[in-house]
Amino acid sequence: MKKITLLSLIFCAFLGIASAQNSYWVFFTDKQNTTFDPYQYFDTKAIERYALNGADLYDITNYPVNGEYALAVENASEELIGTSRWLNAAGVMATEEQIAVIRQFPFVAGIQMIASDMEIVSEPETEIVAKSVKNYSAQIDIHKGLMFRQHNITGKGVRIAVFDAGFPDVDTHPAFKHMRDNNQIIKTWNFAKKKENVYLANSHGRMVLSCIGGKISDTTWLGMAPDAQYLLARTEINTEPKKEEVWWVQALEWADQNGADIVNSSLGYGKQRYLLKHMDGKTSMVAKAANTAARKGILICNSMGNEGDDKEWKMLITPADADSILSVGGVYSIDNLTEFSSFGPTADGRMKPNVVAMGHCWVAGEKGNFTDAYGTSFSSPMTAGFAACVKQLHPEYTAWQLKTEIEKSGNHYPYFDYAYGYGVPQADYFFPKERKTDNSKYIVLKEDDSYLYLIPTSDTLEGAEIFYKIVNGDGTIQDYNQTNFSTNYETGKVSSKRIRRDGIIGQTVEVWCNGQYLTYKLGTDQAPQADSTVSENSQSLRGGIIFNKGELSTPANDIYTRKYKTTYKFSTVLNFSFMLPSMWSPNGNIWTCDRISHGLTFAFDNSWRLARPYALGFRIGFGSSWYAAESPTFVNPLDAYPTEMMDIKVVKNNIKVTKFDLELVNRFILGYAGKEWWYLDAGIFGEWNTGSRYKILTERGNETNTHIVKKYLNDGQYGLQMNRLDYGVRLRMGITRRFAIYGQYRISNLLKVKNTGTPDFPKWEIGIQLF
Repeated sequence: MKKITLLSLIFCAFLGIASAQNSYWVFFTDKQNTTFDPYQYFDTKAIERYALNGADLYDITNYPVNGEYALAVENASEELIGTSRWLNAAGVMATEEQIAVIRQFPFVAGIQMIASDMEIVSEPETEIVAKSVKNYSAQIDIHKGLMFRQHNITGKGVRIAVFDAGFPDVDTHPAFKHMRDNNQIIKTWNFAKKKENVYLANSHGRMVLSCIGGKISDTTWLGMAPDAQYLLARTEINTEPKKEEVWWVQALEWADQNGADIVNSSLGYGKQRYLLKHMDGKTSMVAKAANTAARKGILICNSMGNEGDDKEWKMLITPADADSILSVGGVYSIDNLTEFSSFGPTADGRMKPNVVAMGHCWVAGEKGNFTDAYGTSFSSPMTAGFAACVKQLHPEYTAWQLKTEIEKSGNHYPYFDYAYGYGVPQADYFFPKERKTDNSKYIVLKEDDSYLYLIPTSDTLEGAEIFYKIVNGDGTIQDYNQTNFSTNYETGKVSSKRIRRDGIIGQTVEVWCNGQYLTYKLGTDQAPQADSTVSENSQSLRGGIIFNKGELSTPANDIYTRKYKTTYKFSTVLNFSFMLPSMWSPNGNIWTCDRISHGLTFAFDNSWRLARPYALGFRIGFGSSWYAAESPTFVNPLDAYPTEMMDIKVVKNNIKVTKFDLELVNRFILGYAGKEWWYLDAGIFGEWNTGSRYKILTERGNETNTHIVKKYLNDGQYGLQMNRLDYGVRLRMGITRRFAIYGQYRISNLLKVKNTGTPDFPKWEIGIQLF
């Protein structure tokens, strides 16, 4: 009866996991009985922005949600995370049973589970002191940003909202002293804690903010917009990943209310909850909210993501897939893409990224120091600072004009590809009288029946970067490449590049080199005929893309449509565990710290990922468990002690059981840690107990005595005998190929008890697993 009850409790525990709380958007049918006064709700700058962009202050999306609807949903769920005016929805934490009830409310139009695990798109940083910074200007110089400063364009009068995981030390760090002195931080709000203090938690926000407007000194700047106004919003907290999408949307509405012209978001969602096909700018609520913000005159700069070297993903993350925002990739320098910068296009074929900027920046670090940091987390705020300068220079620009003109300022424009977008925005584009133009022809096109040739006009072009692409009739890119001219050492001349014409008739070839832009429609346009000398001194352009003087393949064209690929992971693991209660006694198990029962197992872990959030696995292991015994009273003392027992101290007194272990698991993918998975395993295990022995180690004065009885529990001595097989259930949480913690309960008895009342060995076990 006890076993049945225990099994029922375990079943209920697993059922509880299955019906655990999740976060959901609950969408309402209408906004009946709501009122709205935009002149009471909006900041003056917001009203001015609406007028400039032709947006409607009385648009229904600005009206609040129906309070009665929100209250009813709150009462029916575990928690109301928050509401969204723009989405006409409430974000809630609820169980599946509660959602089933909410779904029946007549004012509920639909329900959607919320993606969890907002991703901070940055790489580890290296702490340095300010005096060590020697190349701080590279992140500004790549934009020719000094030109803004020379014209006293510093973002003044432009309001920028920054969404991040926290802004510790911004209220004390010298990089932001000018902001504090001039009251440039207009408002702050911590959406996670529902209070104003954002100067805590994750340092990522501090680093990001410094890339927009931070200073090392009055003459040494980290960002291009030190004089802008700022709204700081904390929208992420590690312990509450299922609520972050709601907070991000709420922060965007808050930024709209408080007059933001520009929003920087170095955050996003990718493979944690979405499939590649969802990166279409229409599926995620954050992408929908981003497009709504654009219609209201806000320019959003969002990181593309750091998935470029992730073979499972490679593509952009949302909301970078939103149509009307600037999605920003990362470079190390002009025409030198970082290996981690995510690629476009969107799942529905739209061009992304829009532009790129430095993905390796100097940023504000801890304790007043400065930090060397990597990631598209920093290319996005560099672009936001650039945008603020353009907005100050051209306050008449609408959000769409601002976005378009920044794209046109890209160093590759009008050339575009899915790695660089239009390239790095250039400040001199906005000062045409001072802009140096180069109309030189670096490349001429020739052709024959088989190839189109790109012929350098000078041998000085050795090493010059060449970008080319083949564009389909619908504007999508079939193929694209980055390479450079190189010298043919037999002839001593720079070799031409050739593109095979077969199979691409009707498509357009576009080429960019040193500012020269060429187009050629195959089958329609004509170029001069190439002679045999050109053909002999040429190299193929097709066959991969070259970045950073190494090979980095672009995503396959079918990446958005191919079926999910099963992923197999194998690893060896070492488990170390403790049993509960900690000591065995024939009179009842004891909780004590005197001597602790423990185990050690070596195992092989295997798993097959069958869907994005789910995997199946099994584990084979071999190890031992040492069950600490209270005293030697349960055995024949003469067997354990051949001498008198007076003044004897028991140092060790345990039963060792050796076993083979087989476990079958259901693995639930909770999130990602780099290229590994955060996971939860729920499984069953069986053990074959191959042998045992009893060991007592005693001390009497200077004398140490060890007594071992092998196969002690296999022969039934003293009324005890061990079962050969046992089984139980196991839960485990951790990161694949790194570490995990686990707990298990052995359902079956390990001991066959002849004398009634003798308890089994401890059944509960907790432990840590190392890979």
